[in-house]
Amino acid sequence: MYEKIFGKNLDEEEIEEKSIPNKITEDNIISIFDNDEKYSVSKNYKFIGIVFKTYIIIEIDKEMYIIDQHAAHERIMYEKIKENFYSEDDKDSQLLLLPDIITLTHKEMDIAKDNISIFEKAGFILEEFGDNTIKLMGAPNVCIDLDTKELFLETLDEINTVARTAKQEIEEKFIATVACKAAVKAKMALDRQEVDSLMEQLLELPNPFTCPHGRPTAIRMNLTDIEKKFARRK
Repeated sequence: MYEKIFGKNLDEEEIEEKSIPNKITEDNIISIFDNDEKYSVSKNYKFIGIVFKTYIIIEIDKEMYIIDQHAAHERIMYEKIKENFYSEDDKDSQLLLLPDIITLTHKEMDIAKDNISIFEKAGFILEEFGDNTIKLMGAPNVCIDLDTKELFLETLDEINTVARTAKQEIEEKFIATVACKAAVKAKMALDRQEVDSLMEQLLELPNPFTCPHGRPTAIRMNLTDIEKKFARRK
């Protein structure tokens, strides 16, 4: 169990940071959400606390859950942005108090021109504003408190890593990037009300197993698992 959770045997003293795999399937992670219905719908949890300003600890049915607040919120944001992106109704967006005037390189401008429709589908309001310049006038509501100029440039950079002919891959990369930037970060202290809001939204998702990049949102440990780690049980 120790090796399954942490990727190391119990007798190995050093725990090294390893790069996260590109894709983690539901079969090889330990998640707060199992096929068991009680985990996917249960909202009766006991809040224990937050450690390292990053991991939320709760208790459900005599089991402990450690939730990565960024990964969990990133999944929530991903679903919201994706729904808005593919909606045929009016986009969930808001005008900026002051438009961002963004100067680009010639290459960046070409990428922006090719993908203006993608930004518009997500709720961004923008237009060409002279040579190699974009005027950003609005953004999706979930992004309105961010540095929208930086968000635009970073998203443009991510799009550039995908072949221009791979439309679906570009859209997925775009949505995942915006979700990552909009999500609460590690080391951001959440209060109890914010934790409750995050948990309520997370437990309602159809696929809360991982963040958009494939990392697990949470791990689960019961009393037996903990006792084994303290060599109280074989």
